[in-house]
Amino acid sequence: MSTYDVKGKYAIVTGAGSGISLAFAQQLLEGGCSVMIADVKLRPEAEALLAKYPSNDATTPSVDFYKTDISDWGQIASMWNKAVEVFGRIDIVVNGAGVYEPPSSTFWNAPGISPLAEDKVDASPGVYHTYAVNTMGPIRLAQIAIDYWLENRNIEGNLLWIASLGGYVHSLHTPLYFSSKAAIVSFVRSLGQLRKRLGIRNAAVCPGAVYTPIFHPEYCRDRVHPDDLTLTPEQCASVMMRVLTEPQYGDGNIIETLLVGTKENSSINVREVPLEALYPTVGPVGQDNHLLEEEEKLTKQLQENGMRR
Repeated sequence: MSTYDVKGKYAIVTGAGSGISLAFAQQLLEGGCSVMIADVKLRPEAEALLAKYPSNDATTPSVDFYKTDISDWGQIASMWNKAVEVFGRIDIVVNGAGVYEPPSSTFWNAPGISPLAEDKVDASPGVYHTYAVNTMGPIRLAQIAIDYWLENRNIEGNLLWIASLGGYVHSLHTPLYFSSKAAIVSFVRSLGQLRKRLGIRNAAVCPGAVYTPIFHPEYCRDRVHPDDLTLTPEQCASVMMRVLTEPQYGDGNIIETLLVGTKENSSINVREVPLEALYPTVGPVGQDNHLLEEEEKLTKQLQENGMRR
């Protein structure tokens, strides 16, 4: 295994109109990687990044913006096609877009009951917007990316996810948000064989509290305060860069990072989450493992034919 070099690469970063994803997009650009920002809007600091790295100079890294609602699969596809058209290829996909269970899509504001709910009580199929943004859209983008990399084996694909500490701790207050991130954690672990079998890196970062614009709206302003012990977006992005590039990562790793200590004496803690501790310690004996046999069949099919059998 070797270090993954971002210089000369091309990345899609969702949610990079602000916050952690924006800080990470900036670090990619500083490392020589061009970036397509996919988000519903840009904050002023994101606008400044576009001005700093214009796309009219083909000799230097550039940043482009494609307005994208990650809950809309059609918009995801259009964004992907535009990124391929602009860059010629896609090496890195960072699933960073997310919402923090807004009143319009929270478990405690039930569709058809609460006037705040915007999830439709009669939708067919029904879907919570929180899941559509945090879980379903990112998985759909990953599906498009993996198919693309299997069709273009000369590209060393690299898939990075921003999940959350909430993916394996629990909260009565925001059960949709926490469970939407738990699904991402499980999905990334399920794809833990991608690099070994298919040459595609895949890992997730699970931050603790990071003070970003996600906590600016009135409905969640009191959950994380500016003077709390929190990571900055830049600190979190630096951990993400390690997970994206360092050789020990990329095999379905779930990497936790949070600020520990006191305001006067703090440090960034990074650890791999030991999810294997949850695995069963007992089970049937002397029984053929049909699940592993079927997984081997699927792996062989993907190696030979990609996802287009």
